[in-house]
Formats: sequence, structure tokens, C-alpha cells
Amino acid sequence: MKFPLSLLVVFWCTFSVAQSSLIEQLHAMQTNPRLKEKVYVHTNKTSYFPDDVIWFKAYVGDSINYPSVRTRILEVRLFDENGDQMFARNVSITDGTGLGEFELNDAIAPGTYYLQARTKYMRNFGEEYQYLQEITVLGEKPLNKARDEGPKYDIQLLPESGNLVEDIENTLGIKALLNGKSIDFKGSIINGEGETITTFQSEHEGMGRFSFVYKKGGTYRARIKVKDTVLEQAVPAASERGVVLSVDNSDEDFLQVYLKVNEATFYNQIYSNYTLLYHQNRQLFQLYSVARLDSVTSSIKTKKNIFLDGVHTLTLFADDRPIAQRKFYVETDRKKASIFLEKSKIDADSVTYRLLSRGKKNDLSADLSISILHKKSKTVSLKNTIKSAFLLSPYVRGYIENPAYYFDIENEKRKEHLDLLLLTQGWTGYTLDEIIKEINPIEKYAFETGFELKGKIREDIKRKKLVLIPDDFRIMNKAKLQDKSTFVFQDLDVFKGDTVRVAYQNWLGKISRPLKIEYDTTTYSKNRYRLSITANENYKAHHSGKTAPNGVTHWTNDTPFENEDGTIDLDEVIVTERKRSEQYLQRRKTIEKYEPLVSDIGKYYDIPISNTTDVDNMRLLDFLSSQGYRPSTVNNVQFFLIGPGEMVSYLSINGRPVEPEELPSIPLQMKDIANVMVSNIGFGVSIFQVFTKERKNELFDKFVVKNGFDRAKKYYTPMYTFEESRPLDLLEIDWKPNVITNSKGEASFKIARRDSENGLHFVIQGFSEEGHLISKTILTD
Repeated sequence: MKFPLSLLVVFWCTFSVAQSSLIEQLHAMQTNPRLKEKVYVHTNKTSYFPDDVIWFKAYVGDSINYPSVRTRILEVRLFDENGDQMFARNVSITDGTGLGEFELNDAIAPGTYYLQARTKYMRNFGEEYQYLQEITVLGEKPLNKARDEGPKYDIQLLPESGNLVEDIENTLGIKALLNGKSIDFKGSIINGEGETITTFQSEHEGMGRFSFVYKKGGTYRARIKVKDTVLEQAVPAASERGVVLSVDNSDEDFLQVYLKVNEATFYNQIYSNYTLLYHQNRQLFQLYSVARLDSVTSSIKTKKNIFLDGVHTLTLFADDRPIAQRKFYVETDRKKASIFLEKSKIDADSVTYRLLSRGKKNDLSADLSISILHKKSKTVSLKNTIKSAFLLSPYVRGYIENPAYYFDIENEKRKEHLDLLLLTQGWTGYTLDEIIKEINPIEKYAFETGFELKGKIREDIKRKKLVLIPDDFRIMNKAKLQDKSTFVFQDLDVFKGDTVRVAYQNWLGKISRPLKIEYDTTTYSKNRYRLSITANENYKAHHSGKTAPNGVTHWTNDTPFENEDGTIDLDEVIVTERKRSEQYLQRRKTIEKYEPLVSDIGKYYDIPISNTTDVDNMRLLDFLSSQGYRPSTVNNVQFFLIGPGEMVSYLSINGRPVEPEELPSIPLQMKDIANVMVSNIGFGVSIFQVFTKERKNELFDKFVVKNGFDRAKKYYTPMYTFEESRPLDLLEIDWKPNVITNSKGEASFKIARRDSENGLHFVIQGFSEEGHLISKTILTD
């Protein structure tokens, strides 16, 4: 939706020369606007076991929350609490959604992690513009000695419009943090004579507000009591002259704005005009202008129905210089969505549920994902929803402690507390040019619509036209040689591990193979990013696992890390954790290396290979025999590996299964082998995965894609669901990532009947084709 300046409501006076300059710059911003994409990632849980899978569905929306049709690639990464990258996925986005997963496979330690998602285009708005969500990996987490640094208090006093002015009432927000985490407080404002001017206290998440008249020439300090500690901090100095911008957002239908000045400012007005601009990114909604203030307090009342849903910014300009700013939130019912869920059929082994999605006036065609958990599940702490990710987080700088709180209709004071959040985190001081650059930045990163394959032909050129051919031998892309030998295939819809061939094509369509091709592998290097953790230190795991003497892990909600006598073996803890961290790192590297060849490689575990001459000269089969797996035959025809307990084992080399009749003739020696891994799949059967060392200068006629989409796997119920040692409230039931409602707003899905007997917890997220945001939690008996 675009609002030309010609449609904006403008009154109070005619424009001055300076005002015309402002209008021209804003009009230029509207002429070539930048689309501001938004991202939300719905995970099936927020707390996971170390051997779990993080299943997720990603939603990418445009500036007005419609499914984005511009971006095809979404980068989703998992970082540890130090900001080191653990996993990365390129998610294929179609019609604004895409699926993916992170298979943990005991490859990372218990603790706190961060899931980050963004499109490349989003980086135009700053490296900090991203979706970020906390993930907890359950388990026993050792004591971190470096964090015991004592209390660190951070008290912030924040004038409502960015500045204070003498001899008028000023409103300030106050925010209190202890070691980065919000904390309750009480306080008072003390003048220079030691008198108490006003008192205040925290209202929500360590935030509060207060108002007082700042007397000319006076000095003030805030006295804040946090627990048993009393802190004092100077109140920012007030200006002798200026304008204070104040907002009253308590009315459901109108927004009330006040401009307040003292007498010194009123009787000596140095600016030729004042302008109020209401905007949300590039959307300009209202423009008021006045050449001269006609009273010390001016009031402007605006209907809220002219705004979109979400956070907006009100900027006050003096001539063309911004002097005050305030953010406010608007919630209309234009895009209101309702979700209804009911049992429609009960069979012997399953229950069918019918879901209905409705808008204000019609049924909604919606794209949804549903996480299904036990009613009393402790694995979901819903701090982010698609509403908070699309309507709040993109417009507020800094960390928001619990964004989902402000969109839960069960919270009676959510709107009041949301206004308090915007009061404390809403001011940014910019020049007009800087404001325009933030709203409409120079485009450095284009929309990604696919991947590239670059290279050079190292031979006498036979044709200038090249084609790219996958394994099914259909032509998937075409390119022309550049600079006589260089080629670039663009916008490729390819997946990691796919194989493609480059070929010449003549004017008759006949293809032939180039003999010497050099591919540009710099494009495909695995870039490992670091995440700057700016969130508060309140990210803590709330569950832990204790291993009993019998080796069974009992999962509990406490986090003990002590001996029976209450002491802690700190040295042993640090050494053990260091060794375990090295093992996690090595295992993660192994999984990343072989996952393109064996998609479920995380289920396999390494068999150590000794680097001795005797072992190097062994044949592979001799090595396996030394591990207790001997070749055996059935009718002298079918060959198998028979392991301990007569376990039957199968063998794959570099991801390709070895046929039984091939087994005796395998020529591989251990000096040619990089890794031997094994997985017991149950029922007396195991599988070996053998990976050979890379051979340099070996020519291949096919190119293995390394920089492509990651294939999304189909959800499966985790094996640990059947372990009695794990509490029911830490288990999942099902994950339905593709629930699409029809034109009547209807969809249905099934779950196992046995899972619904003790009550269910449904977490539903998604959006409609028309930009309705859907976020609903439903509990059933």
C-alpha cells in the first residue's frame, strides 16, 4: 500500500521554502521505495533433547505482511551463546514459506542457542535487522566460572520525545537491568534541595514512567531501589528552550498528540515552521504543518483508522531538522483473524481435527503450521509469534524481552505495557537525510531468486552457448560465454548434493561435452558467521538431565551440579567440559562434511582408526573383521558382514550401498579411508558408512552442487518418545508444517488417538494470502 503525499492531510498553514524542501525529499523517498521484508520462524518446540531435531517452518512477508514473492532463499543459522555458528541452512522459499530442520544428533552441548533467520535483501537495513529466537538444549550444563562477576546495574532514564525542556511537564521512561536482565524497582526524583518531587515504580519487565516539571536552573537526580541496593543517577539536563512531544494512545479510536513549549520558547520562536510526520517505514500517513505555535500547548487528534496495524513513528521537524520523535502502536480489526478447532471424526487409532480460519468479513485461505504437544508441555516458551515478528520487532531497536506478551489478548494491560516499551526504546536522533536512508536505504543487496554456478572453459572454444544439465538430462538453464571463456549460470533452483553437467549447445540444439572445465569454488566456500549477542542474560536453560548409576538419564526441571556433600569439583568440571566441547566440535564437522552424501549421517558414530603402518596397509574388510564384523555367505552367493550376536551388517561407500556380491572384491585399503561410521538401526541390523579420502586432480564430468538449497526432510516421531525415563511434559506429539486451508477456510489433519487422551496443546502460526497474521494457542482436554 502506498500513500502519495498528495493524499496526506495537511493543514494549519501554507508551506514555507524549508517545508517545500522537506516535501520534495519525502516525495523522492516514495518514488523508489524499498520493500522491507520480515521473517518469522515457527519451531515445533523451544526446548530440545541433545539427540533431538529442531523442525521449523519459515514465513517471509513484505512491508504490509503479504507473503513475499520476491525472495527465494532464506538463510537460517543456529549459534551458541558465544555467537559461534553451529549449523546453517539455505531454505527454499515459495509463496512466502519454506521448511527445514536442524538434526542435533548429540553434536552440540546442552545450553542456550540462538536461531537467526534473514534474507540477503534484509541486510540493506543493517546487519542487526534479523529474526532471532532462543533455543534451549536440555541437559546438565557445567558451571561457567567466567560469569561470576558480581551484580552489574544498568539504569536508563529516557525522555519521551528525546529531550527535556525547562518549566513544563516532562515525561520520562525508566528501564532497570541487573546483569542484563530486567528487574523490578521503586524510586523517586530528588531536587537539588533534597526534596522528593515524585515517586515511581516498575510496571512491566523492568520498565516504568514518571512525569514532573523541570524547574529553570534546577538539578535533579533519580534514586532507585533495586532489591536491597539503592542507586542514584542524575536526570539529564533540560534545555532552556525547545518543544516537548507527548503522545496519548489510550483511546481506541483516536491518537492524541501534544506539543508543549515554555514561555521562553513561545515568545521567541526561531523556526519558520514545525511539521509532524506520521509514518511506518516508507508508508507516509499524515503530515501536519504550522508556521507558528499559537499556544504553549497544542493538541492534534487523529483517527487511528488511517494507519496500518503495527508500530508507527511520529517525527517532529523544525524546518527540515528532526527535533523530537515518538513511536506508537495501532491495532485495527481490518485484518482480524479467528481460528476454530474441533474433533470431526474418531477412529480406532486416530482422531481427525477440523480447522476453520475466518477473517472479519470472509473465510481465509491461509498457510499454517501447527505444533502439537502434551497439554502440560514444558518444551514451549512462546516468546515470539508471527504477530510480534511482523508487527513489533522490525520497528524497535534493541532487545525485547518477551515480544509475544504484547499480542496475547489474555494480558489485560498488554497495550499499556507496549506503549511503555515504545516510550523506553523508541527514540532515535537523526538528521533528515539519515532518517530517509534508514527508511529507504541504498540497495547493496538484491533479492536472491536462486544460486549461481561460475567457471571457465580451459580449451579452444567450440561454441559460445552453454547449457546446464542435471541427472534427468533435461536442460535446466542456459548461459553464454563471457570474455571468451567465463560462464555464469544464474537463478538456479538446485539443492546441495545435486549433480549437474555443463555442455556446449549448437544452433540445432545438439549438445557436446567440454573437455576441460574449471569451476569457481570460491562461491561455494562454507562461510561461518558469528552472531553478536545483544540479548539480555536472562537466556537460561530451565531443564536439566541427571544420569543415574544405571546409565539411564532422568530428565528433571532442576539444575543441580553438586556432589552429595554440596561441594563442586570445579577443576574436574572444566576439564570434562573442554574434552566434551572438542568432541562436539569434531562430530559437528563430520556431520556437515558427509551430510550431502548421507542425509541421516547424524545417526552414525565414528569407529576410531589408528594411524599406524599396520592399520594403513590393512584391507577394509580386514579392519572390519578386527572390529568383530566378519564376511559370511549365504548359499555361497550372498555375502554379508556378521557382527557380534550374529548381527547382520550392510556396507556403503561414499553414500553408495555395496551390493552383496561386490563385498568380497572391495579393493580399498585403510590408507585410502577417512572415516568409518556405524549405526544400529534395530532388529539385529547395522549399517556401515565408509568415506574415502579426497583425491586431488581427479577429473569428473559431473559437478556436485555445494551451494544450494538444503532439502527439507519429512517429519518423523523421535525414537525417544518410547523411552519411559523421559517425562511426558518434555515430549512432543506431532508437527504439522503444511496445513493449507481451502477457499472456505477449512483444513483437516489427523493425530494418533493414544496421544490425545491426556489433553493437547496446539500452537498455530501462519498467514493468509491477504496478509492476515494468525497466532493461536489452543488447549484441549
